[in-house]
Amino acid sequence: MVDMLVLPTGRVEAVTDNDRAGQAERVRAGRKEMGKGGKIDGLYTADRNSIWNKRGCGVACLVKDNPLRSYFIRVWDIKEGKMMFEQELYNNFSIYLPKPYFITFTGDNCQVGLNFASEEETKRFRSHVNELIGRRQRKSEKRRDPPNGTFSNVS
Repeated sequence: MVDMLVLPTGRVEAVTDNDRAGQAERVRAGRKEMGKGGKIDGLYTADRNSIWNKRGCGVACLVKDNPLRSYFIRVWDIKEGKMMFEQELYNNFSIYLPKPYFITFTGDNCQVGLNFASEEETKRFRSHVNELIGRRQRKSEKRRDPPNGTFSNVS
């Protein structure tokens, strides 16, 4: 799992520790995205017939989109230099691991599967998604909890 930088042209670059400070500055300067990513050998979708159809391969990135104030899984086709899939991490989003290298989740229109290049990349990507989901759930629970020391008005 590496940090990925998606340039406005659609080109995807890996960000090494040496590049990190300079890349972060360039990300803030333009409409670029930065997130955790991993190489996938296949993006699959399954409609109601439950048959997986391969849609392409490339790099799957977990991205925070600041202008939209949300997180997304985005899959980029490196050869074409364009995004070929996007899924917002909605409330109650969850991912499943039916095989050590394959994760699935319910997308907006169908079931989606990501076939990673290695089991290690699958573990890391899944871990980052689950960590993010947990953080978001804790934040929303904090907003619902009343602060300590509040009093009700009794007549």
